[in-house]
Amino acid sequence: MTRSMSLFDLVVPVDRLHPIFKMIHEGDYGPEREVLQSWAEGFVDRDGKFVKEFQTTFESGLWELYLNAAAKEWQLPIDFSWHAPDFVVGGETPFGLEATIASPAQGGKPAYGYSAKDIPDDFTAFNIEATLRICNSFSSKVKRYREYYSALPHMKDRAYVVGIASFDRPLAHLAAMRPAIAAFYGLYHDEAATSPEATAVHSYNVTAAPKNDQVAIDIGLFCNDDYADVSAIVFSSLVTWGKVRAMATNPAALTLYTTFHPQEDELHPRVVTKMKCDYVEHLLDGLVVLHNPFARRPIPSDVFAHPRIAQIRVAPDGELITTAPDDFLLVRMLNTVIPR
Repeated sequence: MTRSMSLFDLVVPVDRLHPIFKMIHEGDYGPEREVLQSWAEGFVDRDGKFVKEFQTTFESGLWELYLNAAAKEWQLPIDFSWHAPDFVVGGETPFGLEATIASPAQGGKPAYGYSAKDIPDDFTAFNIEATLRICNSFSSKVKRYREYYSALPHMKDRAYVVGIASFDRPLAHLAAMRPAIAAFYGLYHDEAATSPEATAVHSYNVTAAPKNDQVAIDIGLFCNDDYADVSAIVFSSLVTWGKVRAMATNPAALTLYTTFHPQEDELHPRVVTKMKCDYVEHLLDGLVVLHNPFARRPIPSDVFAHPRIAQIRVAPDGELITTAPDDFLLVRMLNTVIPR
């Protein structure tokens, strides 16, 4: 039996700890530490660096731990005897899953430590920037696959899936799925162009997003066969510290959860507010799988099938077909009272 890593035995000096890890380690967050430690069960640190990187960079490690827990929820057999990619999946549909995060642009603000000043006043610009960061992370993992992973003997007949989580700016979670849908399917949902009387958000096709005044970056990456070697994307903007707190058994926490869910034939989402003692969130809530219609090795929907996730496929006529629970988790926000 594989012994779980001890995530919270410090292996680096305190002054090198990531601020969120430091808060979790030093604060009264025992239930949250238990959640993270449970996500690590069965995970194998193949290069001996994971705990150090988790304690110093946090976000990419958090996403890997989450995907490890998600794989168990999906009952996917993971073979950690291979050194790469991050998760080598066996079974009837073998595939490799590589984890990455959308990080801030050079010099950009980190996803943590935000304030009211960071609330965007231009959501179109916010979504465009988030789309570009997703494309950047995706491109780096495609390059890694083509230059290295594809030549590995165990990847010869395996599909390739990229897992992406959004940590590209303060309040990155507010973008929900919009940037991912624009990045991979070239469809943008534009609130700014939507009239208040509408019953659905105004949407249109896009092929590029402006990086600056002189350069535009191609998007709609699954709209042709340029990336046929990638079978699907596993995406979430909600695997954050908020996910950990939502999963923790801590009913006495003075935390108010505000969540947004879709409403059929309604422009505005359904908003639900609950205190922690009444709030329930599933591990896979907020997760979406975006399938590549041009994939050389398609992933059957039943591989990732689960009643709490969304899956998106492209119909022969180009329409996006989404299957998701009626109460799919679009956005989650937390407000915590700290007694003084």
